[in-house]
Amino acid sequence: MFYIKYYWILYIYCTSAGIFSLFLFIHKQCEESKEWGIYDLEDSVSKEYDFIIVGGGSAGSLVAARLAKDKKSEVLLIEAGGLPSKLHDIPVTAPMLQRSDCDWQYVTVPQKNACLALQNKVSRWPMGKILGGTSRLNYMIYLRGHPMDYESWPEWSWHDSLYYFKKSEHHVGRFSSDKFNHGDSGPVYVSDIPNPTELGDLLMKAGTKLGYDCDIDLNSNITYKEGFMKTQVTGRNGARWSTDRVLEMAGSNLHIMTYTVVEKVLLHRGFEAYGVSYKRKSVRGKALARKAVVLSAGVIGTPKILMLSGIGPKEELIKHNIKPKVTLSVGKNLQDHVTTGLDLIFLNKSLPISWTSIVNSLPNTYDYFLHGTGILTHPGTDVIGIFHTDGGLQPDIQIMALPAGLSTDAGVVLAPAMGVSQEVWNKYFSLFTGKQVVTLLPVLLHPRSRGTVKLKSKNPEDQPLIDPQYLSHPDDVKNLIKGIRLVEKLVGAMPGATLNSHLMPGCEHLQFGSDGYWECYIRHLTLTAYHPCCTAAIGSVVSSHLRVYNTNQLYVADASVMPSLTSGNINSAVLMIAEKAADIILQASATAHSMCHISEIFLPRKLVSVK
Repeated sequence: MFYIKYYWILYIYCTSAGIFSLFLFIHKQCEESKEWGIYDLEDSVSKEYDFIIVGGGSAGSLVAARLAKDKKSEVLLIEAGGLPSKLHDIPVTAPMLQRSDCDWQYVTVPQKNACLALQNKVSRWPMGKILGGTSRLNYMIYLRGHPMDYESWPEWSWHDSLYYFKKSEHHVGRFSSDKFNHGDSGPVYVSDIPNPTELGDLLMKAGTKLGYDCDIDLNSNITYKEGFMKTQVTGRNGARWSTDRVLEMAGSNLHIMTYTVVEKVLLHRGFEAYGVSYKRKSVRGKALARKAVVLSAGVIGTPKILMLSGIGPKEELIKHNIKPKVTLSVGKNLQDHVTTGLDLIFLNKSLPISWTSIVNSLPNTYDYFLHGTGILTHPGTDVIGIFHTDGGLQPDIQIMALPAGLSTDAGVVLAPAMGVSQEVWNKYFSLFTGKQVVTLLPVLLHPRSRGTVKLKSKNPEDQPLIDPQYLSHPDDVKNLIKGIRLVEKLVGAMPGATLNSHLMPGCEHLQFGSDGYWECYIRHLTLTAYHPCCTAAIGSVVSSHLRVYNTNQLYVADASVMPSLTSGNINSAVLMIAEKAADIILQASATAHSMCHISEIFLPRKLVSVK
């Protein structure tokens, strides 16, 4: 009888997931048929704008909205994907959006030292191909990071960054006093997690028992201690709040082109950006910029466009028959938060997050759309913890508490989304289907491994070669083992929780719980925390003012400019960067156009010396 009920519910869940995907497909087809874009394609070839922003994601949408506040400026925002729908606002559907049309569906190259339990040893990297970008696909966690993170950025500071954090934030719910003092005027809503599960309370009590502070606000402007807090997210009234919402505040001087892929930046005399070339519906065109081109195409898209434009490592460009124009270390210094530990804990009580509860569609839909409550509002993480396991001033391990695991949906969505191999699913995760699993993810905040993004070819339609070189530095494994040891302590202090002692396939020859076993486990179940950055970093590719070195009127504003990872989820840092970038670009534009340069008299386009 149990198996009949099990397969019946599983059938309903699969059907629900299929219907959701069908609705997304229909939305995309209807939207494309409306020919989104403010002007006709033929007109765009000859039209100039003051500013062109490439990429309408977390950073690009915010930069475009800020630049468009100057009503005298014509701003063009170019996005490779389309517009979101109300379905994209539902927090719990984030895994279903991965591998869909609104996802670039990037994958890494096979890893040598990691990802052994994943199909072909590659890591899937979902990134938003939709207005709103990855803030439409992420798990909405908002965490500013540690003050010392920003002090190490060339010519940036925590004090300066804090101003722009506050400028972007609009707060709802419980927050520390510093958050209430600046007027709650920002365009991005930040609130406490709606409807947390019982796991959060269990973990808070366990943390308190172990002596950790469990009533801290990790987004306050003080140097925070070790401990836990309830997750704060970019959401409002139970729905996802992505940065494309700020575009609604802009005026008619903001123009948006969707389903348009920028292929390269147009450079006058090899260094001054004056526009971009793009492909839209199999037709190629150009858009011209009078004042600046801003690349906000993300940690993969931005270095790809730069290299296709002739800006990057000389040997890499020559290899693909691209004429080098500006030699810079584009695509290097790739970093990502690494995690592990899915389904590592059994709980002797049921929680609301399960495939049996999610398929109970009518009550859930009613609660979400009418009241902004219920299981559909859950972003996935109840509680966040920050720890200093190495004794350093910056935290090195983050704990994220998920009231579910990979087996929770019986392998329908999560396992394919993360790329877990069929063998590992059959021998390991499938054994836990129907059980109440929970996950405490130890996230390595400051990995020492460094990777690269390289071109596969000079064809803009080819995905680049992404190699994070996960766990290539031995210290990364050692520090993640410390994170798992912390998880063991927390589980030991949680009544009704037990550690999952099933052996990971490939590690059966090792004793469970030993350092050797955990190293093998980590190298097999190596997971991205979805926080890649640093491929066009401040100090090596762009200046502290975010202008690409040895170029003019070309800026970058997205996660690629980060010189190093922050101590937490990076979307908040991307928003901060976007706010600061808008101010920098507006100020530079005003200064440049307030002076008469001799080149304006003798040259066809203004050439200003690069400082």
